[in-house]
Amino acid sequence: MDIGDLLSVKPTGLQLQDGKILISTPFYNDAFFNRSVVLLTDHSKEGSAGLVLNKTTSVNLKNIRIDAQVHLGGPVPSEQLFAIHNFSNCKKSQKLLPWLYIGYDNLLLSLIEHKAIATLRYKFFAGYSGWSTGQLDSEMERNMWVIGNATPELVFDTPSENIWEVAVHALGSGYRHWLQIPPELSDN
Repeated sequence: MDIGDLLSVKPTGLQLQDGKILISTPFYNDAFFNRSVVLLTDHSKEGSAGLVLNKTTSVNLKNIRIDAQVHLGGPVPSEQLFAIHNFSNCKKSQKLLPWLYIGYDNLLLSLIEHKAIATLRYKFFAGYSGWSTGQLDSEMERNMWVIGNATPELVFDTPSENIWEVAVHALGSGYRHWLQIPPELSDN
């Protein structure tokens, strides 16, 4: 593999849509999005929104009687708390994938609090990632992101600090050289 191949970013062939993940390329040395994986929760011609899966905070949700870690969904501040989960009977949620929903209601919070369903999986987020009309398309053209498929294991089971590496590995052998690039390009 020559240096041109190492530095090129080939598209995955997947389309931007709700439920897909954006995997930042190792050359996207942005202070916030460096080595980020974003779950797209809303993509349309008017813009896009998503939640960063692999940034944690030291905040816990004890104020609503649930002891759960809060993830940092993105640099856009919001008074609203976001939740993704696998509970299909939540009336105030939107289906992203057959096993993934965004939104929550009091029933879901109660089920989480009382640990009523052993198979219930969830994550909470403060803030979100947002793109205005055409902004994400422009970032895709500048090779800042590649599109991947979300899996339950990646979203709910993979430790936050490993999500980017696992997502890159899932892209296949044509992307594995990314794992050899230092997180801070100036460290090379």
